Amino acid sequence: MKPSNALRTGWRLLSERSASVLPVYLLVSGLYGVARVPLLLAGLIAVWLAAASGRLDPFADLLRQIQSAPDAERGGDVAAPGELSPEMIDSELGDAVAGLLMPETVALVLVGVLVAIVLGLVASALGSAAAVGGILGLLRDRDGVRAAVESARTYWRSILGVRVLFLLALAAVVVPVGGVVAGTAGAVLGASASGSANAASIGGSLVAVGIAVLGTLIGALLVLAVVLLFAFAEQAVVVDDAGALAAVRASVQFPIARPVAFLGYVAVGAGTVVLTVTAAAIGSVVGANRVTGLLGVVVVPPILDGVKTSLYAETTLPPDPDPTPLGDRARAAFGGGLRAVGGFVRDRPVANLVSLGCVVAGGVIGWLATASIGVALPVGGDVGNVFGSGAFGPLGTAVNLAVNNWLVAVGLAYSGLAAGIPAVVNLGFNGLIVGAVGGVFEPVAFLALVAPHGVIEIPSIVVGGAVGLRLGFVGVGALRGRRDDGEVARAIRHAYRVLLGLVPLFVVAALVEAFLTPAIASVVLGG
Repeated sequence: MKPSNALRTGWRLLSERSASVLPVYLLVSGLYGVARVPLLLAGLIAVWLAAASGRLDPFADLLRQIQSAPDAERGGDVAAPGELSPEMIDSELGDAVAGLLMPETVALVLVGVLVAIVLGLVASALGSAAAVGGILGLLRDRDGVRAAVESARTYWRSILGVRVLFLLALAAVVVPVGGVVAGTAGAVLGASASGSANAASIGGSLVAVGIAVLGTLIGALLVLAVVLLFAFAEQAVVVDDAGALAAVRASVQFPIARPVAFLGYVAVGAGTVVLTVTAAAIGSVVGANRVTGLLGVVVVPPILDGVKTSLYAETTLPPDPDPTPLGDRARAAFGGGLRAVGGFVRDRPVANLVSLGCVVAGGVIGWLATASIGVALPVGGDVGNVFGSGAFGPLGTAVNLAVNNWLVAVGLAYSGLAAGIPAVVNLGFNGLIVGAVGGVFEPVAFLALVAPHGVIEIPSIVVGGAVGLRLGFVGVGALRGRRDDGEVARAIRHAYRVLLGLVPLFVVAALVEAFLTPAIASVVLGG
């Protein structure tokens, strides 16, 4: 197959079959939310242990000192003797943070990190199996979402094996090269340091730098070689129904057996990197850098996986069964999404109430934890101009907020497949953060900065969490054999429609937060 045909297939998958492709890739992104659960729980338990042992008291004392310190509005922009200065705040904050490093908290965090790594590997294997299986299903004219569910259930262990072999291969090239570079550079520096002449010392340093640069270059090339040799291993697992070792062998042999196809994929991959870096640079200039993250979820992976799977399977996408123009389909999708949101809120009251309860419970706990400190910090600065006055300042911020909040909702929804636990934990944590912040700021200031956009944003997050709870119910039913792959696929599609309906809500909330909330807060607070 010509690489150009595979590239066309990758684009057509996204443009013509988005309703079957995007739910799978949003699922892939959301599954990583499972890996955050042990980190959040470990962190919360560590904070609770620190509070129980009195190690959070220095933070409370520092907040009280900041509250009592003069500010610019009261004519106290310069600290008087004995009062807090920025240097003193940094010093006391550093001491307070150092006091948290108890053996128990360090051990908890380490355990949380290890568990998160294991869950992340499993989530990545499930996601990759679903993605490749979904694309292969579409190439074979099947229901892509159902094919993804079947593939995840069938092939995740083999793909997990591929991931483990990939990590071992990376370690096999990185560790020796890094050890040789570090040892050689250290020996050169040690020899030069023992010499008496300054010239010898400078020369030794230059040699050490040269060795480090050369070693880094060699290491990077070896890493790139490993990445390319493993590039088609996951396709081999799903297309050939192969085990991990057989799939890796097939991937290593692919460049030799089909060099034109392999070089075509390399060219597509390099072009994708260039376009991604360009998009990131543009996003940074206009202040909308979160767009790059969105592209990395819903654009780049489907096209690249489509190219790889099409090349490996030597199959192109069948003709589009729906000739409706893309713009019309997009408008119908978002309109249907809004209706899906309304229907979900109406038809799933228990899930929505439980989701709201998780947020409220987290908020109450956070507020009680910080309100007991007895401070009410004012909001300083020019709140009316908090997002800048430049041409792209508030607009770029609005884009970032909308994308970020929507991706949070995606994570809440699709990570919920794991029995709903990630959705519950993340909902409670989000509420905890909001409540904790509200507990240490003046109530009027806090409400002025949160309420205008929060009346739209928070309910939208709650709906995203409720979708996760519903998917958790479906996932538990599938594990117990009470729901088949078709039911799971329908639930994933329905979640996608609801998430599409949340997009305009998050856009409105972001525009309010970026353009109106600062102005409203400025009027309310007199800033």
